Amino acid sequence: MELLKLAWGFAQVGIGAFGGGISTLPLIRHILVENYRWLTLDGFNQVLALAQVTPGPIAVNAATFVGFQRAGFTGATVATLSVVGAPLLIVITVSALLKRGPEGSMERFRNALRPTVAALLTLAFLPLARTAFSGILPALLFAAGVGALRIRFFRENPPALFLLFGLAGFA
Repeated sequence: MELLKLAWGFAQVGIGAFGGGISTLPLIRHILVENYRWLTLDGFNQVLALAQVTPGPIAVNAATFVGFQRAGFTGATVATLSVVGAPLLIVITVSALLKRGPEGSMERFRNALRPTVAALLTLAFLPLARTAFSGILPALLFAAGVGALRIRFFRENPPALFLLFGLAGFA
């Protein structure tokens, strides 16, 4: 039963992971913390940190870790194959259908996905922004950063901008 839950849970992550990377965090958090309660919010943050420092996509690393934690090696295998396999099957099916469709179907499909990816990136950014900008100093630094991006020198010399932000962070 646990293996079926892992397979279905991570298939949902894989299928809903439009945009990849950071844009999938709200979905992964929702499934792991709220739906299945496999992790606490603190545990999710720890898995996220671990997934970011190990090579590979965040969703795959999280699937492997949580699958192993829930059901050992078999659980890790099932979760990892589900997060990769489910979207792969959908992509193969949709691609085959679009190839048989009228000219330009693939381009129209890609264009239709853009708002979805933008919305997912926004959903991923908002919780991070709330945490990062909880005080006045980070908000001022953010405003200064936006202002610095408008200065031609910093737009043409990104290392100088990194140095500026490094000094601001140090301060």
